[in-house]
Amino acid sequence: MRITIKIALLVNIFMLPACEDLFDYSPYAIDFSDENRNVNQRSIEKLQSRENDDTITIALTGDTHRFFDETELFVSKVNKNHSIDFVVHVGDIADFGLPKQYLWGNSFLLKLEFPYFVVIGNHDLVGNGLKAYQEMFGLLNYSFNYDGIKFVFVNTNSREFKFKGDVPDIFWIDKQLQPGVDFTKAVVIFHVPPTDGDFDPSLEEAFHNSLSHYNNVLFAVHGHSHHHEVYKPYADSISYVNVFGVEHRKFNLIKISNNQFKVETVEF
Repeated sequence: MRITIKIALLVNIFMLPACEDLFDYSPYAIDFSDENRNVNQRSIEKLQSRENDDTITIALTGDTHRFFDETELFVSKVNKNHSIDFVVHVGDIADFGLPKQYLWGNSFLLKLEFPYFVVIGNHDLVGNGLKAYQEMFGLLNYSFNYDGIKFVFVNTNSREFKFKGDVPDIFWIDKQLQPGVDFTKAVVIFHVPPTDGDFDPSLEEAFHNSLSHYNNVLFAVHGHSHHHEVYKPYADSISYVNVFGVEHRKFNLIKISNNQFKVETVEF
């Protein structure tokens, strides 16, 4: 009997290493590979090395968290358009903020042949999604310059930060939009629009004022509501582009040239 028990114990010991990849000890464990870390910064570095003509072409999608088949089709369609400079995902790559969902979503985006950038969405922040986003994509608020245009990515998920009056970060936005020698116009990108109930109502006016103050925002981009429209919610010149959710099997293509922009719809 003792010999049998010893043999069983030895078998179990040798089996454990072979089985370690079969089990997730916690759905909240974050163990990302290098290709799934610091994605936005690495895309910035890739973008700076790209040659550009007189038109910036951006493919935009978002709210991919429940639609993996459509996300795969989106990536395949985008990769066929070699005029694209980079891709923007307007948030909600994960459904419940789980690290595994981040990995699922990014596994499709990694197949893009272009640099891509992901702004944080409200679904991305559920559970320990904040930490997962920071590990995979980086800062919640970030920006970069490309061919004279400054692209400003902003966390506007006020509800997930309990409407404390600091999301979005108005002072940071104002600092980013202050005129500089390295850009002439700016594009502001976020997930929750300021007119939505998930946006802190005490910051709506300040947010609007920050975008209009320097008269250099070419347009704003957001997701969250899944449908597409181009509209002006305030009495100023700033157009808001609401990006198609990927489930519609459509995405938006924005072309910027001579400080003007054009929005197109592409089906896939």
